[in-house]
Amino acid sequence: MLSTMFALSDDQLTMVMIAAGSVPVEKRSVFLERVAAQLQLRGPRFTDLSAAIQVALTGLIQSAA
Repeated sequence: MLSTMFALSDDQLTMVMIAAGSVPVEKRSVFLERVAAQLQLRGPRFTDLSAAIQVALTGLIQSAA
């Protein structure tokens, strides 16, 4: 379990929730855990939430071909 708490603005939380909506339901908890891990790795002064989201999405969304 992560020991670091993060404070996201309303806009940042909206970004995470929109991205989570594109992930299959059964993989959403994995996605949120990955976002939290990315933010923890980047430290308390992270500046690019979209990059953390993109890394967290890697491999979770199947592209329609």
